[in-house]
Amino acid sequence: MKIRPDLKTMKDPYSGHEYVVIPPIIPDVAIIHATKGDRFGGVTTFSMRNDLLLARAAKKTIAVIEELLEPDEVLPARNEVYIAPVHVDAVVLAPRGAHPTGCPGKYDVDGAHIKAYMAAAKDDKSFRQYLDTYIYGPKDHNDYLKKVGLGDYGK
Repeated sequence: MKIRPDLKTMKDPYSGHEYVVIPPIIPDVAIIHATKGDRFGGVTTFSMRNDLLLARAAKKTIAVIEELLEPDEVLPARNEVYIAPVHVDAVVLAPRGAHPTGCPGKYDVDGAHIKAYMAAAKDDKSFRQYLDTYIYGPKDHNDYLKKVGLGDYGK
């Protein structure tokens, strides 16, 4: 409490116990990855992640989706949660958009690419080369997928 003056104590009205409370975190922008979504912003994402909470907390939320469906087709499967359009400001269709991490049920983590990233991140020169190749170099998402050996959208 001496180090963090923004922390306060508050008495629980039911038990009378004193608890330390922290101010809410309000991100300017949240980018979440969803398995499917519609053009209005309704999306489904994995329930074990905090995407719903993040989307509600952020000032703006961008949902990157694997598949674009009609609104009545965006229904959560087992272990998924629906995030309503009121919490999503933009939808970006980007199949395999979670790469190099995975999207359960769609594709696995690309461990080799993550290892290459980690090796490149060890010094400025190799990291700059990585950024030029995979971040700044591709003209669009499809070009990125080709560079990492994943082909075109949907293939």
